[in-house]
Amino acid sequence: MSKPSTSSFSAVITALRFPLIIMVVAIHLISDKLTLPQWGAPNWLYIYVSEFLSHSLPRIAVPMFFFISGYYAFYKKDWSQRSIWTVELKKRVKTLLIPYLLWNSIYLVILLAKTQVGLRLGVGASDPFYITSFIQFLSYYWGDVIVYPLWYIRDLMVLCALGPILYQLLSWTRGYILLPLLVLFLIGWECGVAGFGTVSFFCFMLGGQLGTKQIDPLEVIQRVKYLAGVIAIGTVFALPLLSGWAGYIVVHNIYILTGSASALLLMQYIGRRSPEVIQRLSNLNKYVFFIYAAHTVLLVNWARGIVFRVPFLSEEGSGAVLGYLLIGVLTLAFSFASYTVIKKIAPRTLAILSGGR
Repeated sequence: MSKPSTSSFSAVITALRFPLIIMVVAIHLISDKLTLPQWGAPNWLYIYVSEFLSHSLPRIAVPMFFFISGYYAFYKKDWSQRSIWTVELKKRVKTLLIPYLLWNSIYLVILLAKTQVGLRLGVGASDPFYITSFIQFLSYYWGDVIVYPLWYIRDLMVLCALGPILYQLLSWTRGYILLPLLVLFLIGWECGVAGFGTVSFFCFMLGGQLGTKQIDPLEVIQRVKYLAGVIAIGTVFALPLLSGWAGYIVVHNIYILTGSASALLLMQYIGRRSPEVIQRLSNLNKYVFFIYAAHTVLLVNWARGIVFRVPFLSEEGSGAVLGYLLIGVLTLAFSFASYTVIKKIAPRTLAILSGGR
């Protein structure tokens, strides 16, 4: 069987996964609270750069993962047939549910053990962690996911569980169900129920509609590539300066749509011009899930602790931008190192933690 062209949708998606997970890491390098750069302030450049790299540019990552998941969930699969969706749901137990439960459980054990060790040594803990009720314990697996990036897995499990219903909705409405979802997505409306996010439903179902019809997304967005590119560039650079504006969320979500389209087209362009780059990025695909799940389990905090020991690199220091970038580099380095060590000493454990990927 011949390999797919480096400009085909499957090749583009495979190569894009690693850059997208780098974006996910970038999102978590600073607080999720938006900060408006104040022109003339000593830290203006740091605020703008960190907001741009954490709260603007990478915001396409998770919506794109939902879109990709929806596309392949429904591609050449008739979810109205029980034999199809039962097999698909069984796969999700291995690839989603088991890793989700394990990573959250591991982090809970680490946090509880850290507190107890501090108490036994008589040094206490700067951020003690306790579980005082069964409801609180359960919340760390759903409402307030303790490994917070895993909210994506939580929502994806809901979407897959509802797969037969979503498939029928797309079929019965001929895809027009996406129009009200698009409106809700653009205005940033959320129902407030954990696992039922508007972004996740819209992006997953948009991908699902194209997958059901076996439509190549690259062919669709090719028609608007210049318009999408111009809007994406304009909005992404403006977003850090608009966080105090009432219409911020609309601009933000317009960027998600146009930025995602532009990212797909850019990777397709790279595939045509430099196929070796696509191949190298594809080879890094094996690290994606592990980095996604592990980077906030102590690793990013270790990176911050190391960098902030140097006053020059702190958020208030003159080297704050460099410090911010170093935190990202160290977080990735720790993730790669952890992956390598676990693969060497416990490859089966790594396979389970990575959902068999």
